[in-house]
Amino acid sequence: MFKREPVNTVFFILLVLLTYAVFQYQWPIYWFLILGGTWFLLTIIGSTNVQLNYFYSALHKNPGIVQQKIALTFDDGPHTNTIQILKLLKKYNAKATFFCIGHCIDEHPEIFKQIIAEGHTVGNHTYAHPKNYGFLKSKTIIREIETCNQAAKTHGNVDLKLFRSPFGVANPNIKKALKATEMQPIGWSLRSFDALFSSEDLLFKNITKRLKKGDVVLLHDNQAHTLVILERLLVFLQEHNFKSVTIDELFHIKAYA
Repeated sequence: MFKREPVNTVFFILLVLLTYAVFQYQWPIYWFLILGGTWFLLTIIGSTNVQLNYFYSALHKNPGIVQQKIALTFDDGPHTNTIQILKLLKKYNAKATFFCIGHCIDEHPEIFKQIIAEGHTVGNHTYAHPKNYGFLKSKTIIREIETCNQAAKTHGNVDLKLFRSPFGVANPNIKKALKATEMQPIGWSLRSFDALFSSEDLLFKNITKRLKKGDVVLLHDNQAHTLVILERLLVFLQEHNFKSVTIDELFHIKAYA
């Protein structure tokens, strides 16, 4: 299983065996570099993709769901674009989950309140979404989570329990922070890449060609072109009898404390 503890155990055993082979049978020393490099590569892969559950388990999809339900999720808001996104969701009778940045909640409290009032779920996406997030100490990550939670409580009167890691990063410090704050990590099974590319057809096809019931779709409500993609996607969902629901409904979990 591709998880940190089993991987480390296997590599420790290999290190012991390699050490024996080097001293007993004069194996080349460079095998240590190969073994260490392989371990380092696997650790990097596990750290940069939360979907792998390498350091901790997050919820990415619900393959056991019976109904044709999927979850649309939006990161990095609330933003002025969010207002138009809410209009589209209402037009097509769809629900979504918004993983909000704390300082954006402080800057757009009325939009944050509107998200909640219209029956969507909100989650924690840290307070500042720091670019060096993957290198922060656990105490700093805890502060990021708690400050975002406080912003949500102040402006929306909700106690957030769902958390999405910025950039999809995972590491031991984040694991400690999630345990200390008792947050439920949420990932995704389909990534639109709307934060990297703006081609409407490319992004639309990237989602729809692999969409299955139980999937969690990652979008961003601070990207203007996402509005165009979203309407096409909502039409597609209706035509193929999919229903977009909140994360808590998809996984049958609580969104708030």
